[in-house]
Amino acid sequence: MSVVDHLSPFFGRWQGTNRLRLMPTDDYRSSVATATVGPTAGRFVSIAYTWFDGDAPQDGLVLVGGSSDDAAAVWVDSWHTGQTWMSFTGRVEDDELRLLGTYPADEGPDWGWQIRVQPRRAVLTMHNIVPGREPYQVVELALTAG
Repeated sequence: MSVVDHLSPFFGRWQGTNRLRLMPTDDYRSSVATATVGPTAGRFVSIAYTWFDGDAPQDGLVLVGGSSDDAAAVWVDSWHTGQTWMSFTGRVEDDELRLLGTYPADEGPDWGWQIRVQPRRAVLTMHNIVPGREPYQVVELALTAG
């Protein structure tokens, strides 16, 4: 199955809540959020979203393609990734698209970042993967049709 087919239940315009925390012991900060999800260039899906950090508007984009067994994606976010994008590989597991990328740490091995998309629930989560520790959720974008 293609990623386009798998994510098709998520196609449309959405509104909801973005929850963000930096550390696993931090409380989540919530903001209003929107997303537009749809096919792009026939073989890809774009997930464009907006959220706020306090009063500052933020936005991001996940562009994903491939099959449910061999997906690839790029991600940009005005707050999280700065002036670069992250590349991801992944697959569908338990009806959830799971994408994994890495980014350099100041010292030691690279850290990981996981994006999970649950198309039937209209939920996108992001997890930080610190070497030697359990991954922890940093972002939850929970949406309803809007």
